[in-house]
Amino acid sequence: MIEELIISIKKSKFRFFLMAVLFTIVFFLQNFILFESENVQAASKSLQTVYDGKDYFYVGKNFDNEDTGIFYHSPDRLEDLKTFYRELTNQPFFEYYLQINQALELVEFEDNKNFIANYKEGSEDNSFDLFGQTYFRAKAYYVSKSIIKKFALHVSSGRIFEENDFIYNNNYVPVVAGHNYSDIFSVGDTFHGFYWNKSVDFKIIGFLEENESMLSFAQGDIVYLDNYILVPGSEFMDEPANLPNEVPQPMDERLMQETAYSSYLNFIITLSEGYELNDFITFYDILRSKYNIPEYYLADISMFAVKMLQLSNTKYYGSMLFLIYSVVIFSFICMCIFLALNSLRRMNTYYIHLLLGAGYLKIYAMILSEGLFIITACHLLSFCISNIIIGGYSFLLVTASYLLFALAPVPAMMIVRRLTEKNFLWRKE
Repeated sequence: MIEELIISIKKSKFRFFLMAVLFTIVFFLQNFILFESENVQAASKSLQTVYDGKDYFYVGKNFDNEDTGIFYHSPDRLEDLKTFYRELTNQPFFEYYLQINQALELVEFEDNKNFIANYKEGSEDNSFDLFGQTYFRAKAYYVSKSIIKKFALHVSSGRIFEENDFIYNNNYVPVVAGHNYSDIFSVGDTFHGFYWNKSVDFKIIGFLEENESMLSFAQGDIVYLDNYILVPGSEFMDEPANLPNEVPQPMDERLMQETAYSSYLNFIITLSEGYELNDFITFYDILRSKYNIPEYYLADISMFAVKMLQLSNTKYYGSMLFLIYSVVIFSFICMCIFLALNSLRRMNTYYIHLLLGAGYLKIYAMILSEGLFIITACHLLSFCISNIIIGGYSFLLVTASYLLFALAPVPAMMIVRRLTEKNFLWRKE
């Protein structure tokens, strides 16, 4: 059978070459479309996690300049803010999310332009000098632990935030850096900067996976975090030291805590099942009155961009599946035609086998061997090309193609059987 296969290939080199080129391209396209559709499906699942049909609302502090003094330089007010925050974030009927897109002011970042906030937009105000040092504003998000849980962020090295990372300690502030930072820094590296107006050290505890993303509630769109730093919105368990008034601002821990807790009054909520927005408003108004928190405003967060992404991904995924099915049907028809034409050319060989006592099953196997040879050779070529261009190959595609193309000799076999039974014995080459 192998010798006959080799003879058949030699007698129809050009036809075999065309089929090899065709099916290498077909298998590569199928693999590419399959990988692309899997990525789209994964993105759709991610969007479904982000937008689960719930309504999200932004709650922001809304007070005049004369009201800001109630947050600063008052020990009693700081304790009120802390208690207010704990009661706000520990209740059952809504989820509190902190997500503040605010630049992180870091020392000696001038060589890392891609990480600097607004650099690509041409901002000329990315740096400032203070106490003889130049600070640069790096892209960052201040987040709560609920954000990490909500978007199921993963790291490629190191670790993601844990419970204790949201409790401030005087040694350093842990951060998780975007994937592109891993080209320059390592897990455990530290750098200096400002955290809620206080000069502190930051320590990298992990790097996000490539193309890791989350929903930016403020923008209503998906943001890729490769060039961002995630900073925990920490709680402060210890009382700040009472420092003399002449102590510089970067050393003022009380100012840091006051700034942090006043910033935590800008947050996002989503209501638990069975609760309405009025339930939150009633609760929040009572809590504000209890701790003398100023007025606020409430805004419905538009999920239009996310909904459109979901819709477009669904349509795109459907288009990908249609393309896969179309290419599969096309390639199957091409193989059937190829094997049928080859069988017509080899009718004399098949008839001799029949005269020598071979059954139609052996003839089927001979036809099938030609198809399997082409499929195997083309899969190997496509595998090499795909690994270079795409970086992977679907063995599901390999299995499915072998199972499907096992049926490709059927039309050719029907022709062979019909002709031999009608005594068309000899056909000239």
